[in-house]
Amino acid sequence: MYKIISGSVLTVLLLSSCNLFEPRIPEDPSNAGVVWLDPTSPDIVVENMQSALNGKSALYLDCLAESFVFYADTSDINDYTTYNFSDWTKTVENDTVSLLFTIVPEDSTITAEFLVDMSHPDPAAPEDSATIYRQYSITIPQSYHSGTGTPAVGIAELHMLEDGDGFWSIQEWHDVRHEETPWVTCAVAKAYYR
Repeated sequence: MYKIISGSVLTVLLLSSCNLFEPRIPEDPSNAGVVWLDPTSPDIVVENMQSALNGKSALYLDCLAESFVFYADTSDINDYTTYNFSDWTKTVENDTVSLLFTIVPEDSTITAEFLVDMSHPDPAAPEDSATIYRQYSITIPQSYHSGTGTPAVGIAELHMLEDGDGFWSIQEWHDVRHEETPWVTCAVAKAYYR
């Protein structure tokens, strides 16, 4: 009887492990740990953006419309005259963020947090465009401005668009300096690498 049970168990194990030695499709290591949802609302786009930044993932760029433009705060433009804040397109954002991702050590991570700005609540039911505001804090280990663990802090005024498939993306990011903090904005932290 023992031999019959062992043979049955062995047969079941062999049949269930038919795919054991077949190669599996590997995960893209740049997206490991990133939570990504279909961007069917402006707030989901922000959640995806936060997750992609925290995961140092190129999926960050999927949050941005092809016509994306980043605008620095006027105070930053005046205070950091050696930095180039002009003509900041999706291509520039790609180059800048890709470089930032490479300076973060493998055993470290970016810490990004985007919170609803209570003085500017989200629109109740946007139809095809919306402007939302997020207070952000982004710490990038080993970066010029965040190397000591200090975050880039500010308010992101995000102009969002919905495409024909019902997916949202960021068309414009207007960076606003948070006057109550001595830390630099995201614009300044990124412009150093431009």
